[in-house]
Amino acid sequence: MHGQVIAKVPPRKGNRRWLHETVGIRSPEFNGDRWNLPRSSLVRLVTAAVDRYGFMVLWRDMSRLSQCTRACLEATGVECQCACLGQHHGQDAAGWFERVGDAVVADHGECTRTAVVYGARGSDVDAAVYHGELAGEHYRVDPSGRREWPTAAQFMCASCMTERASVWDHCHTHGFVRAPLCNRCNTRYWRGWRPQHGRTTHSRNLDDSYYGWCPQRADERRGCSA
Repeated sequence: MHGQVIAKVPPRKGNRRWLHETVGIRSPEFNGDRWNLPRSSLVRLVTAAVDRYGFMVLWRDMSRLSQCTRACLEATGVECQCACLGQHHGQDAAGWFERVGDAVVADHGECTRTAVVYGARGSDVDAAVYHGELAGEHYRVDPSGRREWPTAAQFMCASCMTERASVWDHCHTHGFVRAPLCNRCNTRYWRGWRPQHGRTTHSRNLDDSYYGWCPQRADERRGCSA
């Protein structure tokens, strides 16, 4: 309601760098257990969070308006201030994320609060093997930067090759797109992954050769071998 974007991100080394370099926030402000971010970063934040974690939950506080319009259904952003309270917002848009769960609505007096789970947008085509369709492309989270990109779900996961990909992985050192991955392979190096916490172990059929789709990594290896 008041133009604030507050992000609660799982504690992890490199969060500030991720917000600065990947989401494109000049000076992210950390306050207690959350980050205070500019409103203009909301769409980029959702896109980047879906790529990093597989899904994210967006809470909105808003005032009710009289009707849900076509502009709401075709919206490409994530800000919604109409009577549907975010339940239908953007459902007809070709964005990079989509609602994957029901909206939870709560009455908070002067405003109404909704919570919507977003995940990567799927694809209706048969999954194909990735052959570097985005090789040499810099990773982007803004809609204009991804306008010509295929969805990750059009490909099989480049790491395990056992299920459809859902997010785009990128090189955090050089900033290039590497390959489409499934959520499990995309987070397998996170130390928070523990079977005793209810997370299944990843497949043993792993192939990290997709790292080579970063052109600067390939250059570094050639330099070392020389």
